[in-house]
Amino acid sequence: MKRDYLLAIDLDGTLIKNFDQYDEISFNYLKKLKETNKIVIATGRPWRSSRFYYELLGLDTPIINYNGALVHNPKDPSFPKTMITIPRKVVVDLIRDLPELLINVFCEIEDEIFLWRYNQEIVPYLHSDGGVLNHGEMEGILRGDPNGAIVLSVSGSENALVGYVRERYGESLNLRIWSSGELVVSELYSHRTSKGLALEAIGRHFGIPKEKTIAI
Repeated sequence: MKRDYLLAIDLDGTLIKNFDQYDEISFNYLKKLKETNKIVIATGRPWRSSRFYYELLGLDTPIINYNGALVHNPKDPSFPKTMITIPRKVVVDLIRDLPELLINVFCEIEDEIFLWRYNQEIVPYLHSDGGVLNHGEMEGILRGDPNGAIVLSVSGSENALVGYVRERYGESLNLRIWSSGELVVSELYSHRTSKGLALEAIGRHFGIPKEKTIAI
């Protein structure tokens, strides 16, 4: 590969399987590529659960977390940090309005986690190591606007959730259904949250054009 490409690498489902299994050969190859190119991790994970892989690759570039809602450079405080949030009231109102559909809800403000109910269904999604966990009624514990929210709901609740978000918030918020079945897992996030837009901003920062940007 020629020099000075911007390579965006996802973690889960790309470099990592089953939350924490990674391919050492792929990581070693990426280490070689970063000698002549800019490599950026672009993930839905928070910083605390992507930090290990960032450091394993020996990166000094910005990292995209929460699917684009948080962009910062852990190695360069002068890099302009961006954080996209949803209003606190959205999370509080969701729990108030749809209690019969919801099993659990959690959201984050960077590495501070706000959890409605602590139960076993939520544990695999929290990535709580290295974070500060608060749980209880959201109206009491959530002190600011989060990066988004993860919603666990009952089977068959997809249409009701999508309809609720669309009716109340129009195009300002999006709801992405991650998985369906006995447990429906979805993500509520700002319409401005985008890995692609975050990557474009990083490319402009480094002076790397779109035609030399590759997302894997």
